[in-house]
Amino acid sequence: MLKPAAVALFGLAVAATALAQEPPSDGVVASALLSDSDLYRLATCGADPGGACRSPVLRWPRSDLSLRIARATAPGPPGFDARLRDAALQAIAQINGVGAGITISLTGADTADITIRPTQLAEGAVLTEVPGFSGAGIMGVGYMTVWSDEADAITEAVILISTSITEADLRSVMLEEMTQSLGFLYDIDGPAYEGVSILSQTSNATVTLEGQDAALLRLHYPPN
Repeated sequence: MLKPAAVALFGLAVAATALAQEPPSDGVVASALLSDSDLYRLATCGADPGGACRSPVLRWPRSDLSLRIARATAPGPPGFDARLRDAALQAIAQINGVGAGITISLTGADTADITIRPTQLAEGAVLTEVPGFSGAGIMGVGYMTVWSDEADAITEAVILISTSITEADLRSVMLEEMTQSLGFLYDIDGPAYEGVSILSQTSNATVTLEGQDAALLRLHYPPN
């Protein structure tokens, strides 16, 4: 998945000076529960258990990240802005609470490491590479893009959240996209992780980081 361009992992992209990677799919099959090490390699580089990585492992080079919620270009449903903010704060609390060597803080500044953009783009919309907005791919109710440099360090992340997302899905989707923006670029495709992992490709039932999800974050960003 290496070429000089954007990357989407629903989505994943790179800065202009970097090489980018684009996986054919962000779902990797896991037919049963995996060891922490196998799950870590699946989530960070797309490796099947015992197999080779599909892409480099990306991570943020610093431990304190900022996150902002961009102003919507058009009004969303009544109360959407407040629900979006609440979901972002809940996701931040989950990530900051696992004891990993990385934390996220919400900021009111015009720039941040991670930007959440509410969008009226419909699920299924085709996205092209737009720097600072998204990599190329297919819009879901959430869509995450990261940019990285030639050292595989993440430099920026953008999370698109559709204004059509249901209230029932918002917390889980927000936590999933925010977790993936830390370098967990691949979903887990298999029923063993439905309702168990935030990285499950086929379930939006998880709203906490526990068990193996918390372990993955501590492996990727060891506690100080």
